[in-house]
Amino acid sequence: MPSLIDRLLIIVSALIFLGFGGWIFLMPEALEGIGITLATAEARTDIRATYGGVEFAIAAFLLIAQGRLDWHRAGLTMALCGAAGLSGARLAGMLIEGTASPLMLVFFGLEAFGVLVLGWALLRRRSES
Repeated sequence: MPSLIDRLLIIVSALIFLGFGGWIFLMPEALEGIGITLATAEARTDIRATYGGVEFAIAAFLLIAQGRLDWHRAGLTMALCGAAGLSGARLAGMLIEGTASPLMLVFFGLEAFGVLVLGWALLRRRSES
């Protein structure tokens, strides 16, 4: 049963990275909704690389990892690191800026929830091995 739960968590994580990366790769101007102005082709290309390419790479690793039982721990760890990096940097940014919009709080909440669930999955694996 643990491998099924692990695999599901890895697949869901991969789909989140793939979905967000694909959306921003195809529509980088969507970031203008949070105040990121993309006035040049160079800016849109960089956003595609950063928000699309890196997300695609993480999703690809996770999709490979979910298919190999011996890679599940690595897949969970990658997903946890991604969620922790996003939530930690978002929290730090809100604290540095001294403000938090409702959208940023929702994103932070979702990312922090991911950290908790993925952390639980890794701790469960450790206690079972």
